[in-house]
Amino acid sequence: MKKFNSKIWLAVLGVAVAVVLIVFGINYFSENPFKLTSRESQVISVAPRNVNLLPEETILVDSMVNDYVEIGVSNRSEEPMLTQISANDYEVNEDSPVLDMEVMPWFYGSPNVEPVAQYSNARKATLVREESVNGFSWREVSGDVLLYQYDELYTGFHSTLFDGWYYFIDGVMQDFHIPNLETNRMLLNRKIINDLVPVVRPNLVFVEPLGNFSQLLEVKPVSYPILYKNTENLILTSPPGTRGSRLLTTTADFEDIPMEVVEEATTFDGEWLHVYIGYDELGWIKKDDTGTDYVSTYYSERELLDTIEAVLAEELSYINARVGASFVNNETMSQISVNNQVFFPASTQKIYVLGELYHQYSTGELDPYESTMTLYNSDKVPGAGIIAGYPEGTVFTLDELVNLVVVYSDNTAANLLIDAVGGSETINPHVHQLGLYDTYVNGKYYHDAYFTTTPEDAARYFALLYNNQLNGEPYDEMLINKFYMNSHTFLRSYLWGANGWNKSGLGGTEQNDVATFVTDYGSYSIAVYTAEPWNYDAIGNQVGSLSARVYDVFNEIRSQLWITVDETEVTDDAQEVSYEETYTEETSSYDEW
Repeated sequence: MKKFNSKIWLAVLGVAVAVVLIVFGINYFSENPFKLTSRESQVISVAPRNVNLLPEETILVDSMVNDYVEIGVSNRSEEPMLTQISANDYEVNEDSPVLDMEVMPWFYGSPNVEPVAQYSNARKATLVREESVNGFSWREVSGDVLLYQYDELYTGFHSTLFDGWYYFIDGVMQDFHIPNLETNRMLLNRKIINDLVPVVRPNLVFVEPLGNFSQLLEVKPVSYPILYKNTENLILTSPPGTRGSRLLTTTADFEDIPMEVVEEATTFDGEWLHVYIGYDELGWIKKDDTGTDYVSTYYSERELLDTIEAVLAEELSYINARVGASFVNNETMSQISVNNQVFFPASTQKIYVLGELYHQYSTGELDPYESTMTLYNSDKVPGAGIIAGYPEGTVFTLDELVNLVVVYSDNTAANLLIDAVGGSETINPHVHQLGLYDTYVNGKYYHDAYFTTTPEDAARYFALLYNNQLNGEPYDEMLINKFYMNSHTFLRSYLWGANGWNKSGLGGTEQNDVATFVTDYGSYSIAVYTAEPWNYDAIGNQVGSLSARVYDVFNEIRSQLWITVDETEVTDDAQEVSYEETYTEETSSYDEW
C-alpha cells in the first residue's frame, strides 16, 4: 500500500512540475513575443499590454476572410467635362464664373428646388476615393468624409496602410485604434499559445466540401435578347445565395422593355439571368422557360445603339465643323453619343429656362396666366425676337413670354423668364439634379452670360421631358405642346411629315438643334451641335440628312421588337406545311392528267 501511494505522489508531483513549466513558458513568451535571442531582445523591446477589442472582442484579418463569389452591379461614371476643362490649366476669370464654385455656393441645397426623386443625384454622397478590394469607398456627406462598404455606411474595424486598424461606427472613425506593431504582436502571441497549449479539436465531417459557399454558383456567359413582360418580379444585385445579394428593384416599370442577357447562373434557388438594357447594367432576374415572364426576340437594343452610333459617326464626318451628336431611345433611356463636348448652346439654352419655369408652375410658385412681367428699356436686348421694339411698360403674362420664346426665340422674352424664375441660382440646381452636370445657365442674353451644354445633356433633357420625368404630368405635356409651335428646325427639315418637336439655336458660328420624334415603333430624342463651320450655309442640310437617316434606322430596327422567335418558328412551320400541301395537290393533278 505504501509503495502504491508513493507512485501516485510521484505522478502528481510530475504533473505539477509540468504545469508550472507550461505556465512559466506562456508568461515568458507573452511578455517577450519577439525575444528569440538575447541579442534581439536588446534591439526590440515591446512592453506587455492588454487589448480589449470592443465591441466584438475580436479582430478580422485578411487570413481569416473566406473566399466567396462576388457578383454585383457596376456603375459607370464620368467626370463632368467642365471639371476636366478646369483641370487642364483653364483660366478662371470673371467671364467664366461657372468654374468658380463661390459664385453659386448652394447649388445642391436650394430651397426653391424640389428633389426629382428620393435617390436623385443631389442626394447622393460624393465619391472621394474608392478602394480596390472589399467594396470600400470614402464619400463626402455634408462636408464630412465617411467610410462606405457596398454603398452602405460601414461599422467595424478597417485597416490603414501604415497606421494600423481603426474602429468605425456608421462610417465615422472612432478613437479606438490598434497600431500595426501591436496587431503583429497579438497574432504572434496567438500562434505561440496555440502551439504550447494542447487543444482538443473535433473531427468534423462535412457533407458539402469546405468551399461550398463558392460552389453555390455556376456562371456561364451567353448573349441573347429578350422582351420582358411580367411586372411583378424582382431584380436582384446578384443571384440569391451570393455575398451582397439584395433587392435592387421590381419589374413594375419594365413591361415591354428589351433586355440583353449576358450571363446565366445556376444556384440552389434555380437559374438566374444577368441582364442589361443596352449597355447599362440592370441586375439579375429569375430565368423562365415558360414564356410567361419574357419572350425571346430578334430585336437587340445593343444592335440599335451600335447602328445609330455608326450612322452618327459617318454623317458627322461629312460636316466640316466642330460637331457633336447624341441619341436617346426614349423607351429605354439608352443613350449613345459621338464627339460629345461642351458647346455654346445659343437659343437651345432656353429649354432649361422653360423647364425651370414649368417646375415652378408645378410647385405653385408661379402661374402661367396670373403671373406677369413688365418690360423696361433696360430689359431690351438685340438678336432674335420682336418685343425689343415694344414700348416700355408693356405687361406680359408668363404664358405669353413662353410663346414668344418658342415661336420667335425672343431673347428679351427669355431674359424676362430668367428673372421670373430666379436666375441661375434656381435653374442650375434643377438641371444638375437631373444628372446634366455639363449644363450651366449663368446670367442672361447680352448680359455677360455664360451658357454651356452638351449634345448628351440636351438629348437626355428632351428624353426626360417625353417620359414625364422632368416635372411630371400635366406640366411636361404642356411644355411639349409649346415646342410644337416652333417653326425653325434643322433636325426636322426632311421629316415634316413625322410627329415631333424641337428647339434650335443659332449663334455667331453655332447651329444647334435638339428634337424628339414619335413613331409607330417608339420614340427617340436627338441633339446635334455645331460650331466654327467651314461652310455655314451647308450645315442645315447636312444636319437634316443625318436626322433622316437616324429616323429610318430607328424604325427599321425597332420594327423587330414585337417579332418573337417563337412566332417566327411558327410562321416557318406554316410555310412548310403549305408548301407540302401545294406540292401534293399538284402531284395528284399531274397523276390524274
